[in-house]
Amino acid sequence: MVTIRPEIKYDKEKCVDPRSCLECIRACPKNVLAHRPSVIPPPPEEPKEWIIVPTTRVLCDYPTCSLCLDACPNDALSITIPNP
Repeated sequence: MVTIRPEIKYDKEKCVDPRSCLECIRACPKNVLAHRPSVIPPPPEEPKEWIIVPTTRVLCDYPTCSLCLDACPNDALSITIPNP
């Protein structure tokens, strides 16, 4: 059996600083989404830009569940099912 993993994309132009919101991350019952720095700077610098990343796409129940999409106030996420 082949498991088809949804493609989860994040538009950073629509969500400039995910740390100020985190609604999509909080809404996901399976913890599929996380946030991380887009670039990890050398210490002691702090990251300047953060992004949303899918961590465990195989757990995503899209299209049955779309709580992350519903929770995002800026429509910054998109999920598609690739053709097998």
